[in-house]
Amino acid sequence: MAVITTDVTTTAKRVLVKNDKRVMYAVLNDSGYDVYIGHDKNVSTSGKTKGILVSANGGVWSDEFYKGEVWAIATGDAEVTVVEVTEEEG
Repeated sequence: MAVITTDVTTTAKRVLVKNDKRVMYAVLNDSGYDVYIGHDKNVSTSGKTKGILVSANGGVWSDEFYKGEVWAIATGDAEVTVVEVTEEEG
């Protein structure tokens, strides 16, 4: 299981690369800013490309199906924890 703590700002950032052996991933947001998750670098905090909300102060998002890239963007300078479980570990 990979556990990564990373900064996410108001510019989209790739937090996971494509992984065909991924069983699941989760994004935990303990920061004071909302974070949005998307599947490409065009993810945004609003509008047509608005991502999936991971709320500030303890929000969590997990996915057991998606194996492609995961991108994140925040409404301010945030820090998130990303957990990825792969087939060998699952």
